Amino acid sequence: MAGLEYAQGRLDAEKELTTLQARWYMWGGPRISSGWYATASTNTPIPLVRAITESVSDPAPLPRWKDQLLRAQRENAQLVPVTPPPPPVPTPLDARRTAPRRAPALTTRSIPRWSTTTTPSAVLPARCSSPRR
Repeated sequence: MAGLEYAQGRLDAEKELTTLQARWYMWGGPRISSGWYATASTNTPIPLVRAITESVSDPAPLPRWKDQLLRAQRENAQLVPVTPPPPPVPTPLDARRTAPRRAPALTTRSIPRWSTTTTPSAVLPARCSSPRR
């Protein structure tokens, strides 16, 4: 259900980028209409082509959304529901980081304030009754 073609000889660099006439042509799926294909030009690094072919030929299952598969692909796929792992148990450091911060305790202090009123103990200076010269 997958294949790889390698074209030998000289290829036109423009056609390699704009058509399916590339150095590497890979495909997969039951039919070309419901499958996939990929091309790689002559200038594609060989390690990249190797990585693509190794990942495509890896038999390990891949996560897929069932609704995103075409009907023909769903018929040929082995679908297994995947449940996410439970969240990790928080460490004491995690608990400390998420604990609500307490406001520092307020202390009472006497703070002197300016006032525009006079206290009863304040004595006003006496006025002179004689006119000034």
